[in-house]
Amino acid sequence: MKKNLAILLLLLMGVAVFAETITILPSDDMYTDVEHPGVTPVVTELWTANFPPSGHFERIMMRFDLDELKGTQLDSAILHLTRFYSCPSGGTTASKFYPITQSWTEDTWNHAVHIEYFENNGMDYVFTGAGGNTIVHFEVDITELVNLWINDVMDNNGFVIMANTNQKFSKFYSKEHPNESYRPKLTLSYTPTSNDDAIDRPAPLALTNYPNPFNPETTISMYLPEHSDVKMSIYNMRGQMVFDINLPGVQRGHHNYVWNAKDSAGKPLSSGVYLCRIESSAGVVTKKMVLQK
Repeated sequence: MKKNLAILLLLLMGVAVFAETITILPSDDMYTDVEHPGVTPVVTELWTANFPPSGHFERIMMRFDLDELKGTQLDSAILHLTRFYSCPSGGTTASKFYPITQSWTEDTWNHAVHIEYFENNGMDYVFTGAGGNTIVHFEVDITELVNLWINDVMDNNGFVIMANTNQKFSKFYSKEHPNESYRPKLTLSYTPTSNDDAIDRPAPLALTNYPNPFNPETTISMYLPEHSDVKMSIYNMRGQMVFDINLPGVQRGHHNYVWNAKDSAGKPLSSGVYLCRIESSAGVVTKKMVLQK
């Protein structure tokens, strides 16, 4: 009995090794303000607003160094932000997170210039809570976005937080704030892969898409563990195939295909749930996609 218990404990310890959680600070964070070029941004603060009556259109930029996580199996990526001020009449700022298309650092980027971003890849998030000078902590799930970076679907230039039209201030603390508990950070839960695992057991066939939900297009990303012909089919919830394409001789690795929500005849499809199915020599995988118009 004792021997069996010891073996069980060793097995549990071995399993625990594979699940890891780390927390990292941004390598760069700042905010841009095109309406007040002569005003130097507060280095310990991050502002976002989009309120024409007061002439405030600030945007937050943030980036994390994720090079060491490339090729890992990411379980979750949670962004922690601490807000110290919002409009006293109400603490709600509806916003979007967009992946940035340009290379930048906080030391070299002009704070009076808004950065470019992928307009079709926005992730909605609403900052809520008490208004005014109230400390509010937020946990934002950006797992899909981080997966795009660590799987080389797009370059990791970080993200920009943009308030929606007619949304008033939300102000957060930056990584330069003296109180460590108030600084932004990213908590990552992942499964590391040893060198032996990478050689003996290649990553399986995988499929994802971003954004999801989407409109009018989405990037379908697949990972092939081996060279193969690929058939991609998209079905509606009645089981009818609405789109398909054959991709001969696709090399091992990550590949992207942009789908514009049209059927094989080029006709726009209606809002709803669609299933993307990938068939290759490595197997079959399916992903649910939501088109919202």
